[in-house]
Amino acid sequence: MSRIHYFNPGHETAVLLGTQNYTAPTNVRKMQKDLALLPVWYAEEDDFVYLEDSKATPPFFAHLPKDLHPAPIPVTKAMLAKNAPYLSPMDAAPWGLSPHSLHLFEQLRDKAKVRLSVPTWKEDYFRLTGRQTAAECLEKIQALLPDLPIPVAPRFCTQLREVERYMILCNAPFVLKTPYSSSGRGLLWVEKRKPDTKTKNWIEGAFNKQGMISIESGLDKVQDFAMEFYSDGQGTVRYEGLSVFNTEERGSYTGNILEEQSTMLSRITRFTGEETYSRIQEAVRTVLQEVYGSTYAGCIGVDMLVYKQKDGSFAIHPCIEINMRYTMGMVALRLFQQYVAPGAVGDYRVSYEKEAGEALEKHRLMSETYPLRLANGRIQEGYLSLCPVTKETHYRAYLLLM
Repeated sequence: MSRIHYFNPGHETAVLLGTQNYTAPTNVRKMQKDLALLPVWYAEEDDFVYLEDSKATPPFFAHLPKDLHPAPIPVTKAMLAKNAPYLSPMDAAPWGLSPHSLHLFEQLRDKAKVRLSVPTWKEDYFRLTGRQTAAECLEKIQALLPDLPIPVAPRFCTQLREVERYMILCNAPFVLKTPYSSSGRGLLWVEKRKPDTKTKNWIEGAFNKQGMISIESGLDKVQDFAMEFYSDGQGTVRYEGLSVFNTEERGSYTGNILEEQSTMLSRITRFTGEETYSRIQEAVRTVLQEVYGSTYAGCIGVDMLVYKQKDGSFAIHPCIEINMRYTMGMVALRLFQQYVAPGAVGDYRVSYEKEAGEALEKHRLMSETYPLRLANGRIQEGYLSLCPVTKETHYRAYLLLM
């Protein structure tokens, strides 16, 4: 059955609030607006992508090379209503499940009179979206791999004195996180073993918004990566592939490496060996299948990292966070599979420019500096923006192959 996709980043906050009516923070709304077309690059060819505003889409598609034109069809509410009698039944497929995104699809179904199957919100989704479930999964993974050096699960605190006690007893630096956040948001690094005023204010603010935070010792990171999975909701979770990504110094996502899976795998296994990677992959899949497999249908991304231990050897943290949604890693995986020429290497990036017009200026400069070159309908090298860029744009998603 066809799906209708909808890009709703930062849905974890909507899950926390649990209401059908939700207004995302300004920066999240900007990202959602600027990258609304992103699902056309990972959706199946007979799928649709729901847009609240489509005026920038026709000129964007007109400038794409004919061979690169993605097949999924962007649609608005008016377009759906006009064509409702001719459309086959569809499944709703938001980037992330939340009461808000499902309510949006229900309204779309009722107002456009389309045959649209919308998932029912389950209370289990609230628990499964939060970091506490990721911590529980980490402990289950440890139990399956008792011989591997795996960091202890984060501690969840509801009072400042619990945080201060942890800092006294454990090694700095520390990473503090809100339980409903992702992609480097809702995260604070603390270098000292005693919180200063700024840190205390952040902690109190997090308590007021979310009721608790997690704390753990920071690791000597060598490489971020993620394993991408798919749960069928019927009890089976399958491994989809590896994604290697980059972050800013303190954790905010910036982009993914685009290259063959075997080459990407060697970036990880050169530190830990192939056997360790395979054992972790199967242990994580087993735990996800137990915890998510019969409850949730959709993509799951598990963020991990290679880190350096005190003795100079390397190890893998197998479960830093679990993203119960589509992920940028899965987007990168699909982009490489469907649009990148064999042997080509590069990056899939998401960037933010604060000033209006700056993103458009950089887009034009990169288009001139890195002209697109195709081989048999796939990208060999060059720059390609995946979404329209106008003078109002702040966020860009693009490929750069060199």
